[in-house]
Amino acid sequence: MKSKILVMMISLLAIGFVNKANAELLSIYQIQYTADANGISPENGNIVDCLGGIVTYKKTGGRPRLVIQDPNYLDGWSAIQVKDLFSTGIFDDINVGDWISLTNVLVEENKGTTFLQYIEDNNPILTIVSRNNPLPKPLMVSIEDVNAPTDYIDSVIVNNHNAEKYESALIQVVNVYVEDQGYGKAYDNYLLTSNVNPALTCWASDYMNSDNGSIYHSYVEIGKSFCSVSGILEQYTAESDGINYDYYQLLTINTESFSFQHIADLDGDGDVDFDDYDIFGKYWRLYEGK
Repeated sequence: MKSKILVMMISLLAIGFVNKANAELLSIYQIQYTADANGISPENGNIVDCLGGIVTYKKTGGRPRLVIQDPNYLDGWSAIQVKDLFSTGIFDDINVGDWISLTNVLVEENKGTTFLQYIEDNNPILTIVSRNNPLPKPLMVSIEDVNAPTDYIDSVIVNNHNAEKYESALIQVVNVYVEDQGYGKAYDNYLLTSNVNPALTCWASDYMNSDNGSIYHSYVEIGKSFCSVSGILEQYTAESDGINYDYYQLLTINTESFSFQHIADLDGDGDVDFDDYDIFGKYWRLYEGK
């Protein structure tokens, strides 16, 4: 009889911890990586411990939100968003550039985006691992890989989810111009089109831009060209008024998200670095040889 009671107690304990997916700390990559066509995390619904990453964005108004990114993963699946579900104030002392880790947080898919939900009932712990870290350099992404929807009548849906690996990560598209405005569910998206191949487009929005004074940043005018536009990539899915929405949007975060062509930016990637110096050196040597 005692053995049966013991078995029942063990079973109840197991049920109580069924959603605690892993005793080990998981990287953002392990939480985000998925082969699911809809981009759903394999940890969806589980309570996990996360190694975390560097805070690249902090939302203070409304429901507090952080975006964190692990700079050790350069091929994607490196970033995730964190929400304080009941506005506990736990994010008040967190700053952009802090590396944070999290314990006992719920992985939840919400409107196409994977979140770590900070819920007090789960006894979560947020740890500041280090401060004042440099932000990860935006991943340079082909505009083709974050493609805009092509159907705007009965649905607003992308043709594929190739951009899923870049969800919540800092990315950058280069050599684009603003072709049009007024897209998306909230009509706050604008169309960025490649200056090289006008058939390639993606959507951007400025609702997370700290320097934005209206629906669009003041730089965003139809016909305006940029050497590059960078920001956080977010997927948005919803159904409203009979229209299905499923699209990706590049969310600029400040004025520095927009880059204009610099005379020394010889490779056109939006910055001036040793790659540009290498190009300069090659041409200098060719000139000297004449």
